[in-house]
Amino acid sequence: MNKNTLYLFSKVAAVMMGFYMVSCGSKSQSPGVEYMPDMYRTAALEPYSGNSNYADSMEARMPADGSIARGYLPYGIPNTTEGYEMAGSLLKNPLPSNEEVLADGKVIYTKYCGHCHGVAGAGDGPTVTAGGHPPPPAYNSASLKNLPEGKMFHTITYGKNLMGSHSSQLNNEERWTVIRYVQTLQNPEGAENTETVSDSTSTEEATMSDETAMNN
Repeated sequence: MNKNTLYLFSKVAAVMMGFYMVSCGSKSQSPGVEYMPDMYRTAALEPYSGNSNYADSMEARMPADGSIARGYLPYGIPNTTEGYEMAGSLLKNPLPSNEEVLADGKVIYTKYCGHCHGVAGAGDGPTVTAGGHPPPPAYNSASLKNLPEGKMFHTITYGKNLMGSHSSQLNNEERWTVIRYVQTLQNPEGAENTETVSDSTSTEEATMSDETAMNN
């Protein structure tokens, strides 16, 4: 290594050592000198940080009343007895009853329904057999065997009797998917149906009927 190379190396090492020393701070939690600090701490407030502008100091806020998520259409049928009957006559499942849909429906059913309704929909899930809760009716019972799919969608959306709403857990497509699987438990001998129809959960007809029901 000649003198020029050694001198250059020493200069570079000195500069790097200087940067290293300057970047150190006296506080243990100090990050020191940062390159482009906005990349580390953005101008936007962090969701779970404190905010003195609110009485509860919580930065994470619920959406304002009436907010509608991007790409989502509200369910236009009210949570009333009339709305339940309306859903049964108006709403039709837009998904076919094929192997793919039924397989997805079984996964959803196992996660969100089986603990009460049981593996085969007999109302003998763990919350009943081990938890001592009242059993729901079997899907193939006289009261549910011919339950319209629109009423199922309405019940999943709002809840009914001891069953709570699952609208926050399942979107519209997931509700229709699990309904297809439930229909196989209502009628285990039923044939596969590959026919599709348009999604009726947010149709103009449903909305108009909703307004009629509320005005009557």
